[in-house]
Amino acid sequence: MDASQRELLQKNGFDVDGTMRRFLNNEALYLKCLKKFLDDSSYEELKEAYAEGNCNEAFKSAHTMKGFVSNLGIDDLYHLLIPLVEKLRVQDMNIDSEMKQLEIIYQKTYNLIEAL
Repeated sequence: MDASQRELLQKNGFDVDGTMRRFLNNEALYLKCLKKFLDDSSYEELKEAYAEGNCNEAFKSAHTMKGFVSNLGIDDLYHLLIPLVEKLRVQDMNIDSEMKQLEIIYQKTYNLIEAL
């Protein structure tokens, strides 16, 4: 990862320093794992479960996504997913606002990682 990539990630809410400690400062491994974000299906599964009104599946997908983005240091998504997961945990499907925000931040994150 070059300095411009690192700066771009940091400016877009990624905890690069914290994540690099977890990755033992292996930047190549971190970039490889970031690219796996592009193939992760939890966001699409969350959208589908939400559209179907399936709270249990929405919870599973959101919880999976929360853990995945946490491990990658994608803090903007992580902090949005925390309250969303907690609502779903108690079977509260009143998450319209969170889903709209999630779509915006997810797409921004996806595009950023895809361009690396």
